Amino acid sequence: MSPPMYQEIVDDIRQRIISGQLAPGAALPSCRELCQSWGVSRQTVGSAMIVLRTQGLIVGAQGRAVYVTADHQKISALRSSAELAKGTALPAAHP
Repeated sequence: MSPPMYQEIVDDIRQRIISGQLAPGAALPSCRELCQSWGVSRQTVGSAMIVLRTQGLIVGAQGRAVYVTADHQKISALRSSAELAKGTALPAAHP
């Protein structure tokens, strides 16, 4: 079973932040652009924005421009978590 569309949008934007494609402080595409590129409703994009905002990855009010957080510590932690999940971080020492 595939994840809901809003989660796919969340995952895509999160990955773009991790990769640096969306830098801290960068504007996200508009709601209209996201709706068109994903072929989804405004409600679906809105749900994705709520998740990203709750996770502290984006800032901005509904109906206004939305930006990647400028909190470098938050983004650094996100990148570290992604590296751990991929197994690219340094392995723990064995006793």
